Amino acid sequence: MYGYQNKIARVNLTTGKVTYEELPDGVIRKFIGGKGLGYYIIYKEVPPGTDPLSPANKFVFATGGLTGLVPGSSKVIAVSKSPETKLISDSSGGDAFGPKLKGHFDALIIEGKSEEPVYLYIHDGEVEIKDASNLWGKGNYEVAKKLWEEYPTASMALVGSAGERLSRIADVIYDTERASGRGGLGAVLGSKRVKAVVVEPGEKPKVADPDEFQRLWEEYYNEFATNPKYEHTRTYGTSDALRSAASLGMSPAYNFSRPYIPDELASKLGGDEVKKYEIEPEWFVHGKSCPIKCARYVEVEYKGRKFRVKPEYESIAMLGAATGVFDFPAVAYFIHLVNDYGMDSIATGATIGWLFEMVERGLIGEDEIGFQVKGFGDAEAEEKLIKLMAERRGIGAILADGVKRACERLGRGCEFAVHVKGMESPAWDPRGRRTYALSYATADVGASHLRGWPRPHQLPNQGPAKELVPSMIEGRDESYITDMLGTCKFVPYKMEDLARLYSLATGEEWTVEELRKRAWAVESIARIHDVLDWVTPPIDDMIPPRWWEPEQDGPAEGNAAFIDYNDFIEAKREFYRLRGWHEELGVPLPETMEMLDLPEFREDAERALEVVKKRTGL
Repeated sequence: MYGYQNKIARVNLTTGKVTYEELPDGVIRKFIGGKGLGYYIIYKEVPPGTDPLSPANKFVFATGGLTGLVPGSSKVIAVSKSPETKLISDSSGGDAFGPKLKGHFDALIIEGKSEEPVYLYIHDGEVEIKDASNLWGKGNYEVAKKLWEEYPTASMALVGSAGERLSRIADVIYDTERASGRGGLGAVLGSKRVKAVVVEPGEKPKVADPDEFQRLWEEYYNEFATNPKYEHTRTYGTSDALRSAASLGMSPAYNFSRPYIPDELASKLGGDEVKKYEIEPEWFVHGKSCPIKCARYVEVEYKGRKFRVKPEYESIAMLGAATGVFDFPAVAYFIHLVNDYGMDSIATGATIGWLFEMVERGLIGEDEIGFQVKGFGDAEAEEKLIKLMAERRGIGAILADGVKRACERLGRGCEFAVHVKGMESPAWDPRGRRTYALSYATADVGASHLRGWPRPHQLPNQGPAKELVPSMIEGRDESYITDMLGTCKFVPYKMEDLARLYSLATGEEWTVEELRKRAWAVESIARIHDVLDWVTPPIDDMIPPRWWEPEQDGPAEGNAAFIDYNDFIEAKREFYRLRGWHEELGVPLPETMEMLDLPEFREDAERALEVVKKRTGL
């Protein structure tokens, strides 16, 4: 098929063998690429019940159907079974890694386990397994520098010390500044003793209609780069989002205990503050060619240390507002640290913010922590805690696997540990938006802000949550589509634009309806696999206790995530119904899998239904 290499590379680290396989057009038509292809591979090759940190788990880097082909299409999707949640989990990453990988393969599968540290070197359509003993134990910035000295035109995916030590909130860092951040996927590579994947530029796959494709490429790029409608994003990226979130009562401030904060406080971590430190991006920062630019590149000095980093909203808010640290140089340094250690900034900030609340409540003290922690706003303590978590030392060993396991290990504080299915919430409190908490409760990976935003923006008390479920599903499908195509969610393509571009690339006619159907199919197979593993939807599609507490002030004052528990249950039932899943059990119906052109999954859907019936007694 045009637009693809029609090729997958498989690296077996146990045997040391690399094999190359054809990617059939039939699989592409059903799963497209990126998230869809990655989920299909994990579903087929990693049985439910597999230990995520065992050699039996597999790790997939999957490029999207349009990765590297259209403006703002730099995404690669990392997919594996998550060590944090035990769910099939995906996390997209930017910079040049995805487009360069697409120059060789549509996907890279890493399986087994190496006895010694290795890195993978991809060039000329081949993969080499190379010794990484001299890189193991070193930080991502140092490793990148060493690898670029040897491979100056390459892009790389890196695993830091957190991944080496199997922290369940370890991430994968691309070219030092971007990440596949969620789900602890860095620990999967760490468990396989993979320190890095280094990719040289390859040859772009050919598109079916190159002349019209190039014309549209230029048309879209110019539109996004010049239209005044996108000027705020082009100027600030996501860095000004804390002010928006705070004004809506949706910020994560103080471990989600104060979703509304005044603008003068939010502005300390806002876009104008960040821009004070902005500099020209370095050569390896691929995003400088993007017409939108979701992040700024800054140079900051903190406590005598000068460093460069590329901060964006989630990292700023979770390592700053969620912990009560409203000092941008300090927060920028924390971002620099988690990039170097290879840690999910969202999970790290959420876990430290939770610990600070524990201190504020008198539930933990210096005797257990090992040093004095004042609570919210303690930048000195946050710096220490990040290092201890990465190194699994002292209190850091308790915190290194995320907030759910931390509260369970300490045996207290779980009522204000903010997570869904073990994954920490991102930096958007759903009490400020009607039906939004349902997106967190039902998302395939756990709490994620990238699984559908209900429209229009209203407060939970303004009407039944079920009324906005159709719009949430539309948003979820659109998010899946961008992750299957490898495009960025901040580049404002309409779905019709993507269908048109994908049709021109592949030479086949694709409609928005068919793309949505493929998104629906991917979510359904994820649900079947996770149910056959451990998820019991009527019980586990739930939100944390914190979001049942009404907000205390601001525009969302008096609002919890739903009007009441019945409002939540009715909305969840409506979501299941519209998805073609069992209305009470939350499992895809066998006839739905037939309708989605996936009859081969019908038997598994039947088994999943029986499993949940047995677990629940329904």
